[in-house]
Amino acid sequence: MEKATAVNTCLGVLKGRDCIYLDQVKQDALNNLTFTGDINGHLISQCRDEKDWFPYTLTFRQVLAYFTCELDTYENMAGTEYLDGSSFDLIEDSTWLKSLPVREDFDKGIYRHYRLFTYDDVYNIIADCRQTWCWVLCPVPFFFKF
Repeated sequence: MEKATAVNTCLGVLKGRDCIYLDQVKQDALNNLTFTGDINGHLISQCRDEKDWFPYTLTFRQVLAYFTCELDTYENMAGTEYLDGSSFDLIEDSTWLKSLPVREDFDKGIYRHYRLFTYDDVYNIIADCRQTWCWVLCPVPFFFKF
């Protein structure tokens, strides 16, 4: 059965509809998907209230598939209850990933299903877990990989 597990970032768990603001999404020819924007400093579990906003860049590498949906519509879809959880999750035992007809020369075991809730939209992304990284201005720049 699918289980959403919060991704623990250098700012801790990101929680709430107003937590992740998105300025730009970019997809390049190498199947990288990059999100840039700001994280609300009042809706994080670490460094809370240290700053109002933390700029971020989040890049998913070797993206096999992704879809986006307007947030309120997504919450009304069957089987997608948000339940006031994390704004950035790893979906364990993903039905979507299991059913994805990946090319035979791809190692399906290196891919993970991530879900990102922004203020307006929800992104579900299947990407290489070995190369996905984020850059957040924490009080000092900090890179982390998950």
